[in-house]
Amino acid sequence: MKKLLLAALMLSMFTACGEKKELPPMKETTAPNLTQTPDVGKVEQVAVTASGTGISAGAAINDALKTAVQQVNGAKVESNSTSMSGIAKLTATLDVETSAGKDSAKATSTIQGQAFAEQIVAQSKGMVTSFKVVKTTPPSGSGGQYTVDIEAKIAKFKAPADAGKIKIVVAPLKSDKTSFNIGGKAVPANEVLAAIHQQIVDSLSQTGRFSVLDRQFEGELQNEMNLISSGQAVNTDFAKLGQTLSADLVWVGVVNDLAYNKHVRKLKTSDRELVSYSGAWSVSQRMINLATRQILQSTTLQGTPPAIESTTLDTSFDSTTTLANIKNDIVKKATEAILLRTFPISVVERDGNNVVLSQGGQAVSMNARYKIFLQGKEMKDPQTGQSLGNMESECCEVVINRVTPTLSYGVLENVKSDLKTVVLGALQVRESVPPKPPKEEANEAPESGAKEVPKAFGAKGGAKASSAKEPGSADGEKKRGKKEEW
Repeated sequence: MKKLLLAALMLSMFTACGEKKELPPMKETTAPNLTQTPDVGKVEQVAVTASGTGISAGAAINDALKTAVQQVNGAKVESNSTSMSGIAKLTATLDVETSAGKDSAKATSTIQGQAFAEQIVAQSKGMVTSFKVVKTTPPSGSGGQYTVDIEAKIAKFKAPADAGKIKIVVAPLKSDKTSFNIGGKAVPANEVLAAIHQQIVDSLSQTGRFSVLDRQFEGELQNEMNLISSGQAVNTDFAKLGQTLSADLVWVGVVNDLAYNKHVRKLKTSDRELVSYSGAWSVSQRMINLATRQILQSTTLQGTPPAIESTTLDTSFDSTTTLANIKNDIVKKATEAILLRTFPISVVERDGNNVVLSQGGQAVSMNARYKIFLQGKEMKDPQTGQSLGNMESECCEVVINRVTPTLSYGVLENVKSDLKTVVLGALQVRESVPPKPPKEEANEAPESGAKEVPKAFGAKGGAKASSAKEPGSADGEKKRGKKEEW
């Protein structure tokens, strides 16, 4: 009996093991990309077939290889390149064997051998990674040509995904001025222009919308290319030659004016001076289509930094901070102008009133408020057929609470539209909303006879409140009813 029970138990165990258990279906996940490895492109191998002709077997092979390389990488390989020169030296031995058409059987046997194929790969310095002669057709008569059919794998550089973006070059800014006056200090124009140029490059790069091309370090970049073409670099790097991108757009800017002047007036009845500061800047910009030379955008950007009112007190004016603020303002407005013409900032994700915008970096500002418009039907000019843009209706406002290099996060306020059926891309940012002036507190009125001075633009500290005797002399001229004359 015990044996029967044991046998039954073992049978049930084997049966259970043989049954296939159905696993629950795997849930699709939308895990974030945490590697963030830069996409710099890569070299891959492309299999091709090609035919070549020549007065000798060696010349026909050279012609076939050039055709194969051009099929993959375009007309980039010159006859004097290191790779092709090495192959030409190798195939030259075939010309001796054929002796202008004689002994073709020996040449055919040589080029179809494994040893010859390996020598071709070695001499190509990474350009050819696999080689095989499929068929050789000797000339049918005197003065005829060889025909060679080959199979090969050619190294090809796969461009990074960013290469598909709009390619833009930021030209160095120009100005007819040699220096800019910042609070009475002459700052060399070349220093200011170079700094603004670099900041615009940084700003456009951070938007993630463009492939920003470098034109400043051409010499250093060309040295690296020469290293590859000379055969000193890794063999497969040969495929990187001829991959230099050209621009789609060129941005040019001219600084017409940039100043923050110091104004000094001496009081006639005392040795005191009234000091004030004010200024403005103006930049003309153009965005040009490189291929057609067509001007896609031409505007003049302007700005007026906050002025410092006249005072006899020490304002602790900081010219460095003032200039930095002016440059930041120029970069911000230039970047906004470029983006609004090419890539309007739009809402790409929404959870209730929490939204994610399609751009970050310097395209938007932390804690700033922007108007958002809902895009409607596209309108076209009835005479030219050219698009005039979409109908727009004001939707809401967004307050930015977080900015990353490529995205920004915010909260919608003052919503006027039903967002339930709105396509995310149809919500686009237009202009910033100026901050509301702070409410004046009645209990914080300045002392009698004192003039409140606003905090300086770029000043280390605000001006101190004037006493009842200011701006009179220490003798108390105001008490005697005398007035200071400017």
